[in-house]
Amino acid sequence: MYEVKFINSMDEFLDATQIILLLKDQMEYIGSPKTNEQLMKTIQLAFKQENAYLLVISDNSHVIGFAFFNIAIGMESAGKYLWLNEMHIHKNYRSKGYGKILFEEMRKWCEENQVVRIMGMADDSEERTKNFYKQQGAEIYKQDIISFKLKK
Repeated sequence: MYEVKFINSMDEFLDATQIILLLKDQMEYIGSPKTNEQLMKTIQLAFKQENAYLLVISDNSHVIGFAFFNIAIGMESAGKYLWLNEMHIHKNYRSKGYGKILFEEMRKWCEENQVVRIMGMADDSEERTKNFYKQQGAEIYKQDIISFKLKK
């Protein structure tokens, strides 16, 4: 049986130690491996923000996926929008409906919290990922991403 829940604090995150393994799996999958320390610092920073959220899905108490997102305000959306930073389902659980369940829970949360749009990115080479989002009703825009890495 599956369960979807929000992780709202560092204490809750630490109770769900399986999440760190899933985060590492996802970072390696996208070609950006991170150490446990790097992931923990990022999560600690995220939980200091009031607009950062982590939604996890478990199957029989085993964490199998997550969505990590922020809420922002934009002119195009004319209100609050959700920026989906990461969404990941462990490879052994893909194509079994868990991603759809997780996405639907995120969508319901948006409706309850007056969030009017969900936005995110998918690499051009990720046809399977883009098809998943299309099945959820997303439009795929052709835009270039601009990124500036700032020095500390």
